[in-house]
Amino acid sequence: MAQQKDTKTGKWMYYGSYVDIDGKKKQYKKRGFDTKKEAIKAEIMFRDHAEHESKFLTFEDLYKRYLNYHKKQVKQSSIETDKFIYRRLIKTIDGSMKYTEKEFLQSLIDSYDQKFSKRYVAKIYYCLKKIFDFAVMEGYLENNPMIKVNRDKRKNEQDKKMLFWEPEDYQKFIKEVDLPLYKLIFMTLYYMGLRRGELLAIKWGDIDLSNKTITINKTFSTKTKTITTPKTKNSYRTITMPDILAEEMEGWKATVKEFEGYDPNGYVFGNDKPIAPETLRRKFHEYIKLANTKQRPENQIPVIRIHDLRHSHASYLINNMSAGFTDFDIAKRLGDTVSTLHNTYAHWFKAADKGIIDFMNNTK
Repeated sequence: MAQQKDTKTGKWMYYGSYVDIDGKKKQYKKRGFDTKKEAIKAEIMFRDHAEHESKFLTFEDLYKRYLNYHKKQVKQSSIETDKFIYRRLIKTIDGSMKYTEKEFLQSLIDSYDQKFSKRYVAKIYYCLKKIFDFAVMEGYLENNPMIKVNRDKRKNEQDKKMLFWEPEDYQKFIKEVDLPLYKLIFMTLYYMGLRRGELLAIKWGDIDLSNKTITINKTFSTKTKTITTPKTKNSYRTITMPDILAEEMEGWKATVKEFEGYDPNGYVFGNDKPIAPETLRRKFHEYIKLANTKQRPENQIPVIRIHDLRHSHASYLINNMSAGFTDFDIAKRLGDTVSTLHNTYAHWFKAADKGIIDFMNNTK
């Protein structure tokens, strides 16, 4: 909305643009008002009438237009993540003409707050905000209605405890892994702190056995089943393997080179295509279960996710920083920024800091 005085006539006019129901941007202008107040009032009435059709755009139709725009801005894996949430929203909203009203949206978020975790409700909230930001940008709406919608921050709700293995837990587990392929996979995740997608995307060309390094320059998307660019620019990295892993990697390469169909440019964990993520998850939990059948109840290893091997790696490094490496070194190895490292593992850094103070207090 905009108004200005016509220098030729001394009268006020209004002008601007809006998007009609077909998604076409239309310009408008009208002159001849004695005062600015009259021009503003007339423009409001005009836009209410002009945008009346746009208000009948269903949420699903709005989402489809948003998707056509959004897919040009982000990676396909991000699109797939949002799609799951939008499908839920489309089913819930079901074409309601009230979906742009603050009261309707507040009630919707409140209902989700009663059913889902704080983190998941936040995802829904920001997905709605993104689609309405698009609606404002395209002229379907004057303002984003989510600005006035509140979600329960649940400040007293504790986050789920981050699960990880202590070194002794890992040792109990890995000695039960009898298949060389899976032993190498789990060793690589634990000793390198890789994300699962990064591990699955590794090709033999990314392995330098002479210098004992692995180069991370791509990732496997479990949503699109395709190879994509890494998660962030910090994810591009070349990191060194400990001797125990380098020896296992060298042994595995010698083995697969004897396989029929071996491709020197193939995937380390799958040859012509990466091993299926679900197969990897299933085998991981089979070996945890096997390891725990051989332990007393008080010595059971925690049942964790594959991603928690990355947390286990981070925990091990943070708790051994006295060896001379820094938080920057850890962040670089994990493919994170120092800020992300501290935000993700704040509780472990606090514990490490306390250990430093205890050491200083006991030093005479």
